[in-house]
Amino acid sequence: MVGTHTLRLSAPAPEWCKALQHALNVSFTVHCEFLPWAKPYTTEDEARSFLARAVDEFKSETGERRLFIVDDAAHAIIGCIGLKPRRRNRYVVGYWVNTEYSGKGYMRTALVALIKSMPGFTCYLSIASANVASQRLAEAAGFGLIRRCYQMPCLQPHEAQDTYLYRLK
Repeated sequence: MVGTHTLRLSAPAPEWCKALQHALNVSFTVHCEFLPWAKPYTTEDEARSFLARAVDEFKSETGERRLFIVDDAAHAIIGCIGLKPRRRNRYVVGYWVNTEYSGKGYMRTALVALIKSMPGFTCYLSIASANVASQRLAEAAGFGLIRRCYQMPCLQPHEAQDTYLYRLK
């Protein structure tokens, strides 16, 4: 329970298709700055296809496990946390939040709960230097900065920015 919202982490499922479509479309302006897969408009068929792939990957030993932060009462997707498995009990973590719910602590609460449920695993994530909100979230969730990669290519043509690598403390 976060505020008045009862949230849970959900494996990908087809019934979240319209909620996913809405979350991606309403969040495009913010997502396009940092997420290479963001697009101006996601159709219902594209959202359905994305969820089908996410279900397949979730079942795979080597696939990314995407966990959606959902509000069942509002039938809304608050965000998504992805875990890409690596060797030796390691995961690369990625996340995005529906901008209608950003800044309310939902992602931090979900990320902390997920990490606590994974003792014995080492988690990493990388964040663009311009993404200050994501850096604050990572630090609030218990990640510490371990490396700065200078002038990595970014989403804007002919531009580069630093990328920060974090590891769970």
